[in-house]
Amino acid sequence: MKFIVFGLGHFGSALAEKLVKLGHEVIGVDNKAALVNRFKGVITHTIEMDATNRAAMDVLPFKDTDAVIMGIGENEGINVMATALLKDLGIKRLICRVTSPLQKTILEAMNVSEFSEPEAESAERLAYKLDLKGVTEVFRVSDKYQILEVLVPRRCVDLRVQELELRTDYDLQLVTILRMQVTKKVFGSPKEELRVLGVVDPDTVLHQGDIMLLFGKNTNLEKFIEDK
Repeated sequence: MKFIVFGLGHFGSALAEKLVKLGHEVIGVDNKAALVNRFKGVITHTIEMDATNRAAMDVLPFKDTDAVIMGIGENEGINVMATALLKDLGIKRLICRVTSPLQKTILEAMNVSEFSEPEAESAERLAYKLDLKGVTEVFRVSDKYQILEVLVPRRCVDLRVQELELRTDYDLQLVTILRMQVTKKVFGSPKEELRVLGVVDPDTVLHQGDIMLLFGKNTNLEKFIEDK
């Protein structure tokens, strides 16, 4: 997969390096020449650029990119301005680093829905989450085992849980399912929320948009996600 990481400070550079080690192509962007030069040969491509300059941003291959990570953290104002520009460019998947509740509130008002909070989530953890398509969260139990939140693959929609043959074919354990449900706010307007279904019955039918919480070996999780 291909990623663009803005900001090559501690967080951004660690994320970019880990993604490269996982076999992905990464463009690292920063306005500091020293950082751009430091990571040449380490990150696939490095570019010195002002992320708030629309003309400069137009040259980046956003259409061929699986996700863009706004990793600028030292200046919240620059982070917000660059994010606004990326939203205007129609980026299909945008993940923003946030360093304060106010910054997150502003970005949420701009319809940004994916965040990375370095205090709670390391660059390595985010890299593993980006490594596999459809993964919304990663909980590393050990070097060999993980718990993943995975969007139900298209091939599994409308199947019953027992038809997936998770234990037989993949040696995986389904912990539970998260399903979007519509509830009413205090004043009656509808609100969508992810609800945990608890202990899942084998006859439970999987819906499009469901999130499966799966436990197992890394290699088996990858096999399940990448199977057609």
